[in-house]
Amino acid sequence: MYIYVLGSAAGGGFPQWNCNCPNCHGVRAGTIQAKARTQSSIAVSENGTDWVLLNASPDIRQQLFEFKAAQPARKLRDTGITSVILMDSQLDHTTGLLTLREGCPMNVWCTAMVHQDLTSGFPVFNMLKHWNGGLQYHEINPKQAFKINGFENLEFLPLIIKSAAPPYSPHRNDPHDGDNIALIIKDHKTQKQLFYAPGLGKIDDQIMQIMQSSDCVMIDGTLWTDDEMQQIGVGTKTGR
Repeated sequence: MYIYVLGSAAGGGFPQWNCNCPNCHGVRAGTIQAKARTQSSIAVSENGTDWVLLNASPDIRQQLFEFKAAQPARKLRDTGITSVILMDSQLDHTTGLLTLREGCPMNVWCTAMVHQDLTSGFPVFNMLKHWNGGLQYHEINPKQAFKINGFENLEFLPLIIKSAAPPYSPHRNDPHDGDNIALIIKDHKTQKQLFYAPGLGKIDDQIMQIMQSSDCVMIDGTLWTDDEMQQIGVGTKTGR
C-alpha cells in the first residue's frame, strides 16, 4: 500500500489566515522551526498510479499540484484520483469536492448521515449534478467492510467514532452513528494495515487495540490539551 500525505493541518490550515497565536505568527515571522501545512487529507494506492482520496480539503488544488503521481498524463484530460472517501461532512473535509467538479462524474463514498448533510445543510451533491453527472454516491455501512473497483487488494473497514457533526448539520445536536468514521485499511497482498482517524474525539480501549495492531497510525485530535484554546486566548471551546 502506498500512502501519500496531502495535508496534515487542522481546519484553516497552518498558519491559519486570521490567527496570530505563537505558532501561526512564528511560522510567518520565521522565528520558530515549523513549516506551513495544508488541511488534512491523504491518498492511498496499491499500484502507485490509481489513488483513493480520503477527504477533499479546501486546499485540494494546491495539494494535487504538488502530488505529481496524481497526474499520470495518459491522455488529454486525466487524473490518478478514481474515488473519494469522506470520513465526515466537516467543511475542511468536503469543500474540495467543489474544486474537483471538472473531473465529474466522481465516485464518492460516505455514510448515509454524511450524505444527508451534503444534500441538505451543505448540498454539494445537489449543486454538482450540473457538472457532467456530479458526484456518484456509494453508501458506506459504518458496520461493514467494503472494497472499491480497481483496488482488489485493499479492504476498507469503517469504524464508528464519537465526534460532533458540523455546525450546519441538521443533526448537529443529535448525534448519529455514521456522523464520523475512522478507517482500517488492510492490504491483503502485504498483510499490512493502516488506521486513519482524522476526526478522533476519544481514544477508548477498542481504538487503542486497533492502533497497537496497525502498522501505520494516522490520527488527529487537533489539540494537545483540553484547555489549549482557552489558555492561548483564541476561543472558549475545550478540546473535547
